[in-house]
Amino acid sequence: MNITIVGAGNMGLAMAGYFSVNTEHNIILFTNKDIYRREKLVLHEIEEKKCTEIKGIHTTNSIKEAFQSTDIVFCTYPAFLRKKFIEQIEDIISPTAMLGFIPGYGGAEFCCKKMRERGVTIFGLQRVPYVARVNETNDEIIAGILSKKKKLYAAAIPYNKTQEISNIIEGLLDIPCEALKEYLAITLAPSNPLLHISGLYNVFRNYKEGDVFKEQLSFYEEWNDFTSELLFEYDAELQEICNKLEPLDLEEVVPLSIYYESRTPQDMTLKLKSIEPFKAVMVPLKEVEDGFVPDFTSRMFVEDFPFGVCVIKDFARIVDVKTPVIDMLLRFYEEKTNHRYFNNDGSYTTEIKETGVPGLYGINTIEDIIKFYH
Repeated sequence: MNITIVGAGNMGLAMAGYFSVNTEHNIILFTNKDIYRREKLVLHEIEEKKCTEIKGIHTTNSIKEAFQSTDIVFCTYPAFLRKKFIEQIEDIISPTAMLGFIPGYGGAEFCCKKMRERGVTIFGLQRVPYVARVNETNDEIIAGILSKKKKLYAAAIPYNKTQEISNIIEGLLDIPCEALKEYLAITLAPSNPLLHISGLYNVFRNYKEGDVFKEQLSFYEEWNDFTSELLFEYDAELQEICNKLEPLDLEEVVPLSIYYESRTPQDMTLKLKSIEPFKAVMVPLKEVEDGFVPDFTSRMFVEDFPFGVCVIKDFARIVDVKTPVIDMLLRFYEEKTNHRYFNNDGSYTTEIKETGVPGLYGINTIEDIIKFYH
């Protein structure tokens, strides 16, 4: 099998390294980076206490070489790069290929109409398979897998390919993979757009230009019961949206209180602070002369607001659900960055084209949603 990994960041290099070390498939990494610039490239599986040198990855920045004969593609690009990527490959990628987004939220599937018409299968994972970090020394580049998910959840478009792709993912990643009932359970997954945005609001809600943080902050060390209460309220709005999307069965958009086994906000705070891999997540700050200030260009901001919160908000528009918490979070983002995507009446601003909302692709009713995904 010819496997193409898109992007050589934390997730992309970890997946490429794992496939190279643990399978006999041909692995192509689509990137401009020289991953062999040090003496060694190493896969470090921390939970297994296992280090293995990686030798079998072919890197290229040629679209034709990477996609014309590929069997399966794992795109690890952030959501704000995916539309352009899709446009670059849509006429080149093999019509029998499977193209997946890791993770699958962000609305990339809405951009894939031309590839779907050519026969390409689109798929996504509800959450990433690993917590991964790349480190570099004078001698080595280390693709680190800090922890693995115990189970993955996948779906495909067309839906009748979902079980097949779930079986392939399970075989490649050595992690059980369950077929979801609805792809929309990926698009609306309560993952980074809920956790990251709640945490950002907690840290920066009172920030004013000119304020400086004395030190780099750990994201989940700053998490508190106020943040967890906000998260519960935000998640409740998402659940109301899902309930209004009948006849679609979205029970697999599992509330975070269940996912993290936390009945109360206080339980959630303790749970999130106890997760060891989360301790590596930092608040998005950049260093200045006197300390640190918010980095509003970080992935948490430029991905999780326009391709997370906005997508959820647009599904709320479709099913006419009021979202005071989501609206407050979007106002917070506007105050800090001057980006505004929705007017007060819920209509779009001109900046909406910079998001992944379904309305940009003619999806404005439940009937449109069903037709698109099924």
